Amino acid sequence: MDANEEETVALSEDSNEQPRKSLEEIIGLGRYAVLAFCSMNLVILSTVSVIVFMVYAGASAQVIGCGAEVFPKDQIEACRRLSELRQSGDNCSVQTRSQFKSVSIEFGYLCSDALTVKSSTTAQMVAILLGAFVFGQVSDLYGRKFTMLIALSGIAVFSFLVAQSRSFVEFVITRLAVGFFAGGTSGVNGVYIVEHCQKAHRMLISNIVTWSPNFALAPIIAYYAEDWRTLSYYSTIINIVAILVLAVCYESPRFLIQKRKYAEARKTLARIGWINGTEEESMVDVDKMLAAEQEKMSMGTKQKKKYHYFDLFKDAALRKYTLIIGFGLTVTSLQSYGLMFNQESLSGSMYVNGVFFGAFRWVVNLIVGVLDIKWSGCTRKRVALVMKTINFICLSLIATIFVLGLDQEYSTVIRIASIIVLVGVGPVFCTKFLTASEIYPTGVRNIGTSFQSMSSRLGTIFGTTVFLLNVVHYSLPYAILATLLFVDIFLFQKIVPETKGVELKDHFPVKEEEDDQA
Repeated sequence: MDANEEETVALSEDSNEQPRKSLEEIIGLGRYAVLAFCSMNLVILSTVSVIVFMVYAGASAQVIGCGAEVFPKDQIEACRRLSELRQSGDNCSVQTRSQFKSVSIEFGYLCSDALTVKSSTTAQMVAILLGAFVFGQVSDLYGRKFTMLIALSGIAVFSFLVAQSRSFVEFVITRLAVGFFAGGTSGVNGVYIVEHCQKAHRMLISNIVTWSPNFALAPIIAYYAEDWRTLSYYSTIINIVAILVLAVCYESPRFLIQKRKYAEARKTLARIGWINGTEEESMVDVDKMLAAEQEKMSMGTKQKKKYHYFDLFKDAALRKYTLIIGFGLTVTSLQSYGLMFNQESLSGSMYVNGVFFGAFRWVVNLIVGVLDIKWSGCTRKRVALVMKTINFICLSLIATIFVLGLDQEYSTVIRIASIIVLVGVGPVFCTKFLTASEIYPTGVRNIGTSFQSMSSRLGTIFGTTVFLLNVVHYSLPYAILATLLFVDIFLFQKIVPETKGVELKDHFPVKEEEDDQA
């Protein structure tokens, strides 16, 4: 037990006369909460900029001609003609058309060679998964803020180096490093947000400070960047700003209490109270809450201070919830990133499509967040059920259209249904990550959320390649997504308990309760 654990907190003289508030009520929704949530939104923008980067930097270009020769509009025929010219020794200058100056254009990865760029995207998603694994453990050992600062610094440095790449190999190596550090931000920020929210506001805050508005902002940034090098420089700037704002925030008080660093937690809460203008009246509640936590720790059984990933699977109930939520997030990511990385096949501008689905997705998130507060029947599981059912119908509809060979006549229907799915996954992501954060005890909350982040990244990895199955039949990717989604709906609704309104747990074990809420 270290020095911080040995310390006790002296109570104020009138502390026994005041009702004890929860930690989240003491933090409140004042000026500090606004600062902390703005900081987390910048962290999310950093992560989104890393993931969405390859939507633009890895976009395939249309080959329209070579030298003075103009190719047919059909890209299969155009690529065949280019191959014939190259085999005959003609080194004519290739003419391309694209909405963004991508890596494929600059380094000459055209036609079938563009698959090399797509494969590098898959490798980058693997790096994000590995980063989530490593930084999840670091966060639960050394703190949320420390972990995010390290991750943001790594993204900033390597994003700058990406822009300096002189070859495709250098580009891939530096982007793998960027992805690894992005894994550190992707899982930790959600836990930091939840640990600062009152239980009544968790869903609303999680739907305000979320990925959706940043998905709408990312295409605007890409539009003005115009090329992948400039876009990478913009990513560096975003991360520097995020570091500066996060630097003035404090470590999660809940993390400090769980680590029994009571004196440091008291100082942090005093500073938060000063920022909120409530320091004098709140310190009595702080002292009583901390004293109660000390008493709980001293009277309880010996708790392990350091938890690891295998602790998620020791408790039978926690193991079951972890695997089912993880499977669901993999399926959700398959839908989201499979469709996102396949935007080139949709009609219209990739920028307009991106802004539209990001903005509309945020609107839906906000509606869900408001309903969560105003209507007690708007539970986590009901939100997930409604959105996933809509997505299942849309995916099944698209698959049916392709099976019937009506994709040309109903191309607009396919586009609208695809955008609806991209919008629908937003609330599903929020619901599943929030459910995970509310189920896990503090000691493994970030490890558990990081495991779920890795599950999500697993879906991202396969999402970059799932649409390659359209070489078998155009309906196949959509049919697979619909089938997996049906399984996810059944398992999540049947087994995972409702968590709306529950107090965040601080200690093991997690007791499995009968779930009689649909």
